[in-house]
Amino acid sequence: MYKDIINYELAEGVTEEHLMQVAGQILSEWMKDLDGFISWEINKNKDGGYTDIVSWVSKEAALVANEEMKNIPNAMDWYACYKMETIKSQNVILVGRF
Repeated sequence: MYKDIINYELAEGVTEEHLMQVAGQILSEWMKDLDGFISWEINKNKDGGYTDIVSWVSKEAALVANEEMKNIPNAMDWYACYKMETIKSQNVILVGRF
């Protein structure tokens, strides 16, 4: 399993409720149908920021999805949720689960 981990802050004036609404649209209109997509978690951090964890069956599936981001319906609504300068991402590959 391959995971994208994205940390960010919400843009000025964006509420958590709005983020969840837009994320739900992205999931139902685009992400859920991508080959290799497993799940998308949105977590709130104790400092008020957010951490998303998107799980894929493989790195290759995640890379294809990244290329497909240009086809996201209403992408500007999604991107407008984020304070762009705060976005930091990393990737991890599951090696064991206990």
